[in-house]
Amino acid sequence: MNFALTFLDIDPTLPSLWSHYLQQYLPHLRVPRHLYPQVLAASVTSPPPNLTFDCIVSPGNSFARMDGGLDLSISRLFAGSMTRSSGATSLTAVLKYVQKAHHERWKGLQPVGSCYIIDMLPFLLSNDTVTDNYSRDSQPETNAFGCRYIAHAPTMRVPSVLGRAEVVYDCMWAILNEIYNHNKAVDSASSSCRETTEHTKIEKVVVSGLGTGTGELSRDMCAKLMVLAYVQFLDAVEKGEDCAGEWSWQRAREWDRIITNNVTQR
Repeated sequence: MNFALTFLDIDPTLPSLWSHYLQQYLPHLRVPRHLYPQVLAASVTSPPPNLTFDCIVSPGNSFARMDGGLDLSISRLFAGSMTRSSGATSLTAVLKYVQKAHHERWKGLQPVGSCYIIDMLPFLLSNDTVTDNYSRDSQPETNAFGCRYIAHAPTMRVPSVLGRAEVVYDCMWAILNEIYNHNKAVDSASSSCRETTEHTKIEKVVVSGLGTGTGELSRDMCAKLMVLAYVQFLDAVEKGEDCAGEWSWQRAREWDRIITNNVTQR
């Protein structure tokens, strides 16, 4: 794995459940201790002072309307980095920037269960929003936590109760895969032409509960599916090219059965 993961949620129930399922699943893979995700009970906008992260997951909606719930907290995280305008104006600027980036990538509608990474650095370095502490000739922190990227992974098209629990697994897998490939692309660009590398590697990622708010998914199911996706993705990464091209229908159905059984086990 080429980045570190932190499970973080203000609801203390979820961190307890994440820890439970990590202890249940990870030992079977003989995973090195440094690959165990950090688990914290805290808010994404006021985490422990020693926590830094360069990517935060937005488990929002297909239209990237980041104006409610956890999405709104993430928007305020970036709006708080701007000091030349009022909070309301700053927040509006964040929402407009995200919407523009979303439209360029998805033309308005991002499929549920997918993920894409929004680079917020150009927004913070724009002429209208850049603070006196930022310089185009240096690499600034985008906020107090050093967060530059948003991994946008909709769990629903519009705010609604989740009709399919498996979407949490799908989203978690997409998040991990997108960030992993982002880092591979940065490494490849750096080795081939260091001067033109625009992005930086994502070293630390923060993700909160997926689908437990408006989606009304049980915290136990959320934690189980998020950890299951992490464990299976980690297993696939660790096996590397050894398992490439080995997707027989038998193996595919076994994988599907694991996911299905965990969804049906309440």
